[in-house]
Amino acid sequence: MNVYQRLVRWLRPVRTRLTLLATGLVTLALGIAAVLMVVALHHVLLRSADAGTSARAQEISRELSSESLHGVDPGLLATAQNIAVIQIIDRHGNILLVNDPKYGCPMSPPVAPGQELTIHGAVAMCGSEAEYQTTARGVMTPDGPLSVLVGAAEAPINSTVLTVGILCSIVFPLIVIVMALLTHYFVGRTLGPVDDIRRRVEAISGGDMAERVPVPTTGDEIATLATTMNEMLGRIEIARTQQLRFVNNASHELNSPLTTLVGLLDLARTKNTPIDPDTVDSVMLPDALRLQRMVADLLLLARADEGGVPLRVGDVDLDEVVSAEVARLEAVTGLTIDAQIVAVRVRGDGEKLGRALRNIADNASRHTRDTLTFAMARDESAKSVTITVSDNGIGIPDDEKDRVTERFVRLDTTRTRSSGGSGLGLSIVTEIVRAHHGHVIVTDSPTGGATVGFTLPTTAWDV
Repeated sequence: MNVYQRLVRWLRPVRTRLTLLATGLVTLALGIAAVLMVVALHHVLLRSADAGTSARAQEISRELSSESLHGVDPGLLATAQNIAVIQIIDRHGNILLVNDPKYGCPMSPPVAPGQELTIHGAVAMCGSEAEYQTTARGVMTPDGPLSVLVGAAEAPINSTVLTVGILCSIVFPLIVIVMALLTHYFVGRTLGPVDDIRRRVEAISGGDMAERVPVPTTGDEIATLATTMNEMLGRIEIARTQQLRFVNNASHELNSPLTTLVGLLDLARTKNTPIDPDTVDSVMLPDALRLQRMVADLLLLARADEGGVPLRVGDVDLDEVVSAEVARLEAVTGLTIDAQIVAVRVRGDGEKLGRALRNIADNASRHTRDTLTFAMARDESAKSVTITVSDNGIGIPDDEKDRVTERFVRLDTTRTRSSGGSGLGLSIVTEIVRAHHGHVIVTDSPTGGATVGFTLPTTAWDV
């Protein structure tokens, strides 16, 4: 593993990246703050020195303007915090008065009366490298034009600024280190529940799907994440249970006709005798056709689960679909059929809607005693149409009405598989109706049996 790969692996944890990011931001902020603070301090100290030297120069100038050179108050020549050098020079630059003889070099050339000049880096002692922040002010006196020079030493100012800079370079790195340690600790504390969630999910993925991840009591985004993951796990558990039940039921349903067909074929092979046509017509062909229908139903449901029922959308006259189904039942059954048909046109797949209605009608014909009632009703206010098929059989218990559209659900367990359906008919109806933006109706019939149907919108919808 090369250095780059090791670096990437080291930077992979969120805790490390957040610590580095926070540390970098704090370092940048403190660095900018230190520079601004040092620069601002230096500027303030220089301005303070300028203000002090300017004020002293004005006081001395006022004395000189009314008094002679020898009438200057000695107190005005005293040093102070921002006053180190005081010189009075004539118009030729000769020093006439100075607060200390060692300051023998004029800090500024003469200045015209009434003018004030600020000089940075002036020298007061010949041959010395000491620099002074100097204010030079010209004044007219009884002795002629003179210049007052007042200087503040820059060395203390620079020393103060340097001291603050050194303190910042010592204290700020300590602050950065403390911030890095605190960030690493608190980020770890914050991400602790995430690690708990990861471990629990890892355990759940290979074990009991009924387990859930712990939800922290913080009420923050991590708690929301845990709640969302628990909801997702709940949906996965339901889907897994439904899938296992679906596979088990499908295997059971397919096994019955396959067992019959394989048994008859094996018997014919063992006895070396052909299967008689009556057995083919009465047993093998019905089971083969039942297998064919079941496989087609399973394929349609699988497509619906994957991306919805595929539709060929066009204009569909529902009254013609209902009339065709009524005619079919009258031809193949001896039931009494009543029909209340109204002319309605919708957008949809006519073949799929016909299949949905046929599944409902076949289911009703197996449960009714002697009568089926087809009813169509159009609701102009809701812009919808409802089609129902009612029987006068034993009906559907209230606690089973929600289950009747589930896959492989047969409420009448006493029916044989050959005479009954596979339990997929109403599931297919639900998928087809949902694809047409409608909903399935399961309720009681006025005649005591069950009423099953669906409602579809009569307005156009996006394909």
